[in-house]
Amino acid sequence: MKRLIGIICVVLALTMAMTAISFAATADIVNESVEGTATVDGTKDEAYDAATALEFVQKGSSNGGSEVLSEPIGRAYIINDAEWVYVWFEVYDDSLDQGSAHTYEQDSVEFFWMDNNSKYQLRVRYDGSTTDDTGSDWADKGAEFVAVITDNGYAVEAKFPITDVKDNQIEMTLQINACTDGSRDYTCYILGNDDADNAYQRTSRDTDYDVWWTLTLAGEFEDTRVETADQPLELTASNYAEVQAVPFHVQGYMQDHVNWSWNSAGTYTTGVLGDTLEISWDYDAYSFEGYLSSDNTAEWTSNPTFAISVGDGGYLQLPDGAEVGDTGDSARYSFTYSDITITATGYDNVVISDGTIDATRFTIKQESGYTSGTSKDIDLLSGILEQTGLTLEQFATDYLPNVTNISFDITFDAYELVTVADIEAFLVELDAEDEEVVASLQEYIDRVDAAEEIINSEESTLEEKEDALDDAKKAANRATKAAEDYPKAEAAAQELQDRVTELTATVEAAQAAAEPAEEEVVEDTDSTANSSSSSSSSSSSTGVVVGIIIVIVVIVVVVVVVVVTGKKKKK
Repeated sequence: MKRLIGIICVVLALTMAMTAISFAATADIVNESVEGTATVDGTKDEAYDAATALEFVQKGSSNGGSEVLSEPIGRAYIINDAEWVYVWFEVYDDSLDQGSAHTYEQDSVEFFWMDNNSKYQLRVRYDGSTTDDTGSDWADKGAEFVAVITDNGYAVEAKFPITDVKDNQIEMTLQINACTDGSRDYTCYILGNDDADNAYQRTSRDTDYDVWWTLTLAGEFEDTRVETADQPLELTASNYAEVQAVPFHVQGYMQDHVNWSWNSAGTYTTGVLGDTLEISWDYDAYSFEGYLSSDNTAEWTSNPTFAISVGDGGYLQLPDGAEVGDTGDSARYSFTYSDITITATGYDNVVISDGTIDATRFTIKQESGYTSGTSKDIDLLSGILEQTGLTLEQFATDYLPNVTNISFDITFDAYELVTVADIEAFLVELDAEDEEVVASLQEYIDRVDAAEEIINSEESTLEEKEDALDDAKKAANRATKAAEDYPKAEAAAQELQDRVTELTATVEAAQAAAEPAEEEVVEDTDSTANSSSSSSSSSSSTGVVVGIIIVIVVIVVVVVVVVVTGKKKKK
């Protein structure tokens, strides 16, 4: 009884721990390494004995619906020395499979880590063969990977260099690909890491899909992480369209620095990446008269802002519920502008020389009552004062009321160092990839074709049609998954889905035709009574037989006991 209670308590404790972890954000998952060195041969060295077992029980969010398994399908142990991280990974699988032509649909484990802010991703299959999805030079860096077959499935041991250290931690993640019959059933991760289905999309720390976890190293390490301000955003099939449409704004404004009163000095004008805006702001006479006074310039000692604001056009956002001091989205913007000509009646034109806003980072921040940080100013006031020789008071009372026009051109050159030319080159590559994906869908098209032939054949049984429909649905769904973000391939996959819809209707019609017509049931009270009587009689007879058997068993037991007891007494 005590043992049972103990087991129940352990189960409850584990359940509570699992619940707490599962609600943690992926980026907040921290695992700890222990100190040790291992020989990379697929055998679990004693050095791993002190390491915590990381259990793989969480199915991927898109490859498994985030289901949590009742038992882990694998465990990983992590240690490190002064140079290397070692991982011994055991997978429990009694049906190893490499039937698919796609390496990610073959029984394997995957390793992700960062080196010089670049993703390293290696897939190791149960037979020891590897696939490098990143074109990385891991072997040249001394990394090693070995797989061996075990009684329970297979084990993989890995060794990779300690790189990109920050605060004695590195970023990494691990994945199991569970496969049967030439397809991947699901991916599997440590608890709470189901979003790691997108781990492969995280090409650097600066890209989206921050779904890795953090490993705290044993020992003390210096920071080696290199910040990557000069690396451009990587274009992908899922983000290029959004990058193309990233907006920007241009507006003239004036603001004193005493009362902080703000006044528009040019229409709010917007464009998107690559656009050149031809700005020409016309002003009526005395548009600015009386705006600046001795009061809001502290007796003409505090210069106001008279500038052109170039900003993000509302693209950058704060997190929901942001409080004062919180920061939100951050990105680098680049612009080029022409000479800015300011015309004022009675004065020579003032020309502010052309220039650039080069890779300036806009970061939105919640201030007290307003947001800041998403624009860059091109100063006009200092140029006007310098070229006209006016004092601030003269500028405010005589020059400003006579301004009639501000004209210039401005081009949005790059967002996160990505230019329009980069996008155009990427689209050429994407189109080629799209064609390849379309070609890769042929296997699914063939399966739907085969299913259609069976379903439309008069010689096929209903069961054969139902099986064919099931396979067609699987093929269409896999085609849809493979085609994601590729326009031509998505169109081809949608055609398969439409065909499957038609085939489904055909099979449902066949099922309806195969169902027997409902016959009218006439209740026969005599028959019912006889049936009840018969049933009762049968039950009674059964009860008698069971009773007799029980009596016989009891008698036999008593006789055996008497005999055994008698023998003991004789001794």
